[in-house]
Amino acid sequence: MADPIVTVAMSVYNAAATLELAIRSILWQTFSDWELIVVDDGSTDQTGLILSRFNDARIHVMHGAGGRQGLATRLNQCIELARGKYIARMDADDVAYPERFERQVRHLEAHPDIDLLGHGAILFKQDGRILGVYPSASEHEDICRRPWWGFPLAHPTWMGKRSWFARYRYRDKLTKGQDQVLLLRSYRSSRFGALPDILLGYRMEGVSVWKSGRGRMNYCRQLVAQVCGAVSALTAVRGILTHSLALGRDVFLALTGTMSQRSRQSFQAANDEAGTDWQRVWIRATPKDPVTVASPIPWPDK
Repeated sequence: MADPIVTVAMSVYNAAATLELAIRSILWQTFSDWELIVVDDGSTDQTGLILSRFNDARIHVMHGAGGRQGLATRLNQCIELARGKYIARMDADDVAYPERFERQVRHLEAHPDIDLLGHGAILFKQDGRILGVYPSASEHEDICRRPWWGFPLAHPTWMGKRSWFARYRYRDKLTKGQDQVLLLRSYRSSRFGALPDILLGYRMEGVSVWKSGRGRMNYCRQLVAQVCGAVSALTAVRGILTHSLALGRDVFLALTGTMSQRSRQSFQAANDEAGTDWQRVWIRATPKDPVTVASPIPWPDK
């Protein structure tokens, strides 16, 4: 069997409530030359049962050994197993638009200098209600404009060269902020890009101060680890101060019960076209019945 063009890397843990929808959105891609590697990171719910219902030769399920190891470790395992020219990220609670892979592969093939490519994303809640649009930038210089703060490149939108993922890999010990730390480690010797179009529904049910705080701490540690001169030292100091202030703000908002409201205010508003496109994707992708067939249902035309 010939190697696929795209390997989709997905780590799942107790994702029974959302996994079917995520995999359906991969099966319905207009670009069909892909493989999906799913690593079950020690789930204790019905995740395994749902995975067993999909009978597609392109889907490979691995039950991770050693109990729960975390996202970074499982994604590194996906990278080791990947056969595709490109690796695409996908989370078990998100929804890919049907043309996502096709658009990203076409752009990467036309721009071989790009190592990692993202795209726009709609932020939504469990019932499909839109919260906003994930802030993004298209050009490498804009994506990397504020390395002390972070990179506007949503993790589940990534598709990049397998060689790039193999070179940098994720830091196994990190439990939060793995994606941003990877970008910080690699941006000086890499080329990033992003399509301006919205090609993913990014599920966001709530904001945890504890989880975001751990991500900020990991990011600041990496800033310090990269200090090698006056410029990088200034960047590290600026980042630590900025993230410390942001963490203090988050704690205050959490204590006053306004964290979720303030987070929504920071999102960009979705215009009418984006809202219409998302509703079409949501209605078509939301299953009325559990998976009972082996073959994917064709995605309807507009």
